[in-house]
Amino acid sequence: ACTSIPDDGGVEAVGDIVNGQQIIQSQHSDFVLPSFDAQAPSLAREELDKLLGQALSLPQAERIAIEHNPAVKAKLAAVGIAQADYAQAGRMENPGLSYERFSGDDYGASLLFDIGGLLLMPLKRKLEARRLEAARYSAAMDVMIHITNTRNAWINAIAEKQKTSLIRRAVESIETGNDLTRQMTALGHSGVIEAAQSELKLGEMRTSLIRQQLVERAAKETLIRQLGLWGEQAQSLQLPEQLPSLPKQPIDFTAVEQQAIEQRLDVQMARLNLEGMAKNLKLTRINPFLSAIEFGPVREKAEGERERGYEIELRLPIFDAGGVKTDKARILLQQAQSQAEVTAIAAASAARQSLASYRSSWDIANHMQTSLLPLRKRVSDEKLLHYNGMLISVFDLLDDLLSATMLEASHVDALRDFWLADTNLQAALTGAGGAQMNFSDAVMMPASDGDAGH
Repeated sequence: ACTSIPDDGGVEAVGDIVNGQQIIQSQHSDFVLPSFDAQAPSLAREELDKLLGQALSLPQAERIAIEHNPAVKAKLAAVGIAQADYAQAGRMENPGLSYERFSGDDYGASLLFDIGGLLLMPLKRKLEARRLEAARYSAAMDVMIHITNTRNAWINAIAEKQKTSLIRRAVESIETGNDLTRQMTALGHSGVIEAAQSELKLGEMRTSLIRQQLVERAAKETLIRQLGLWGEQAQSLQLPEQLPSLPKQPIDFTAVEQQAIEQRLDVQMARLNLEGMAKNLKLTRINPFLSAIEFGPVREKAEGERERGYEIELRLPIFDAGGVKTDKARILLQQAQSQAEVTAIAAASAARQSLASYRSSWDIANHMQTSLLPLRKRVSDEKLLHYNGMLISVFDLLDDLLSATMLEASHVDALRDFWLADTNLQAALTGAGGAQMNFSDAVMMPASDGDAGH
C-alpha cells in the first residue's frame, strides 16, 4: 500500500535506456531528459540564448531538441502513466462494509477484504512491471526518433542554406554577363537575340533563387519545430555555412544484422511483450478462481443477543470458468510471438538496406569530391587561360562559372544524402526509424471478475 510514483515520473529510467544506445559517430554527452518534478526547464533561458547566439552545431541542436522541446515531455508522460498503473497494482482494493438494519434493535454488519486480489497481487505486479518496462522502451524509442528527426532537419537546413549561397553566386555572375550584353548591344556589337537570351537566363536564375530561398526557409522552420523554438529565439537561430566534411573512409560493419537485432529498441520491446503475454496467460487461467474471494469479520445483534464471527464470500465459476478468456490470452501469446519474429526480420532487413544506402552515398559523394570537382576546376582554369589569351569571350567564361556552380550544388546534395544515410543507419541500428508496432492491445490486463464490486 506504500507504493507510489517517483517524483520524476520514471524519466530517469528512460534516460538510462537512451544513453545506453551506441549511437555511431555521436559527439554528444549523455542526454538529460526533462523531468516532471522540475519547476524550471532543463535548459535555462540564458544558456539557450547563448547556444542560439552562435552557429548551432549538431550536438547543440540535439541537446536543445531534447531539453527544451515540450513535445519530448509530452511523450515521456506515457511512462508516468504506466508507473501509476504499476503503483496501483501494488495496492489492495478498499474493504467493503455491509450494514443491515432489522426491526427494533436488530442489525448485522460485516467488513470484507478482497483476499483474492491479495493472492493475485504478485502476478499483477509482475505483469504491470513488464508493461512499465515496455512503456519505458517505447518512450526511449520516441526520444530516439526525435533525435533522428532533429539530425535530419539540421542536415537539410544547412544543405539548403549552402545551395542558396551557390545559386546566389550564380545569379551574380549572370547579372554581370547581362550587364555586359546590354552595353555591347547599345554599342551595336551584340544582336537583339543574344540580349533577349541573356535576359531570359537571368530571369530563370532569379526565379530559381527565389524558389531555393523558400526551400531553405522551409527546411529551417522544420529544424525550429524540432528544437521547440518560437518568437525571438526562432529568429535568432544561426546555422553553419556548410555541411561537415565527408569522412575519409566509411564505417565498416561486419555483422550489421546481429547488431541491429541486439540493440534495436523495438526488438527488445517485442521480447518484453512476448514475456508479458506468457505471464498474462498464467494470470488469466487462475483469475476466475481467485479474483472473487472476500473475507472479513461479522457482527450481528438479534433478540437482544450479540454474536461475532467471520464471513467468506466466494463467487463460483459455474457459468464462466474463464475458458474463453484463456483461449484469447493464448491467441494473444501466439500473436506476440509472431510480432517478435516480424520485428526481428524487419530489423535485419532495415539494417542491410540502410548499410547499402550508407556505402553507396559515401561512394557517390567521394567520387564527386575526389574526381569530378578537381576535373571541373581544371576545366575552369583552362577556360580562364583561354580568356586571358583572348580565345574565348567573357560570356563563355561566365557560362563555365555557372556550370561549375551547378556541379558544386550537386556535390552539396551528395554530401547531404550521405549524412542523411548516416543518420538513417544509426536509426536502423537503434530502432529509431521506420514503422513501429503497436503492443498496447497485446499487454492488456485481463478483466477481473470482481470488478463489479463487493
